Amino acid sequence: MNFTKIALAAAVTLVAAQAQAATVYLAGASATSANYRSALTTLCTSAGGTATTITNTTDTNLFAVKCSKNFSGLAGIDAVSFNVAGGSFTAISTSAGTQTTQFVDVADTSGNTLTAARKSEGGFLDIDAAAFPAAELTAAGLAQAPATQAASFSQVFGVAVSPALYTALQSAQGIAGAGLDAIDPAHQPSITKAQYASIVSDSFNTAKQDITAILNVGTAGDKLTVCRRVSTSGTQASSNQFFLNGYIGGDGAAGGAVSPADAANYASANSGLTSYDVQEGAGTGNARTCLSAAGYALGVLSLENYPDLTTRSGGQRADRKWRYVKIAGIAAYDGPSAASPSSTGKSTDTAKAGQYEFWFTSQKYGHTANGTAVINAIDDTLSTLNLSGLFGNSTSAAQRLSNTSPVFFN
Repeated sequence: MNFTKIALAAAVTLVAAQAQAATVYLAGASATSANYRSALTTLCTSAGGTATTITNTTDTNLFAVKCSKNFSGLAGIDAVSFNVAGGSFTAISTSAGTQTTQFVDVADTSGNTLTAARKSEGGFLDIDAAAFPAAELTAAGLAQAPATQAASFSQVFGVAVSPALYTALQSAQGIAGAGLDAIDPAHQPSITKAQYASIVSDSFNTAKQDITAILNVGTAGDKLTVCRRVSTSGTQASSNQFFLNGYIGGDGAAGGAVSPADAANYASANSGLTSYDVQEGAGTGNARTCLSAAGYALGVLSLENYPDLTTRSGGQRADRKWRYVKIAGIAAYDGPSAASPSSTGKSTDTAKAGQYEFWFTSQKYGHTANGTAVINAIDDTLSTLNLSGLFGNSTSAAQRLSNTSPVFFN
């Protein structure tokens, strides 16, 4: 009888402890968000648990991973809920700053229930917090950008173009055997860093008036649309840094930084231009949709995103019709195409070889003890992996001392 009472008490204590397990709330980068899910699933199964992914049906940028046990190495934590709708900057603005946001409530596995607006506990950023505009810091009640730490993995980015621009560039550049499904490196057209910088800079130049002069396609006056992210996006900050010398500018803003074109100044409805348009979206999905539309368009995506072939079973998804192009003749994207349907490329090889330089070391910021613990656990899980568009720094010959330094070989 005594044994039964003791066993029952132990069972009750165990159930109570599990019921009290904490949920950690993280914001930040959407570019690497699929990899957070993978890492947490690994941490759950390593603990002998079963992982359940919960995604909001209205906005897929709000999701959670819930484990039937505590995650491996994370005592008392059995769920992590993310809101990556606002991009990298929200990792600091909703934790160290004054802003709040909503998250998926893990008590409802349908994903339809959200928490009240609340603070996050940190998150990952595609690039350093100092890369974001001062106006965003002020809006978040921050006098300066909090210090972030380098993560142990890096994210590769690429220039994506609309279907019409892809085939037009192939034709203009004399690429034989071209077509929308010829997306292997040998058939990808190329754009230079200078061309893209001119197109996305704030200065009013030829790129805003004559697509033929800048890209040798179409007819003068044809509309060219830039599909960009909002200024809190790490993908956008990474684009600003790589193409426009965004936040280092040699020696800071006075050292050569160029402002990016935005919708406030260059959306056709605001500028009156019929030859140039800027569309901004909060999430990666907005940029993919913009890039998949008819007409000439281009923008930056993280290389965990991939396009659909026109022959995809069930048809192309509405936001996967775009294509990647090379930058200055160097391709990063190496996924399946009509020419190489069995490719198992991860779109990191040329970056790791020091040939393709549009990548940055991800950053992490923990604002609470639990937030820091979860972020470090995810980081450790991703540190040696080679995923789509993401590589563990320890796996790469090419390195950066920081995101303000050039690529070098260790």
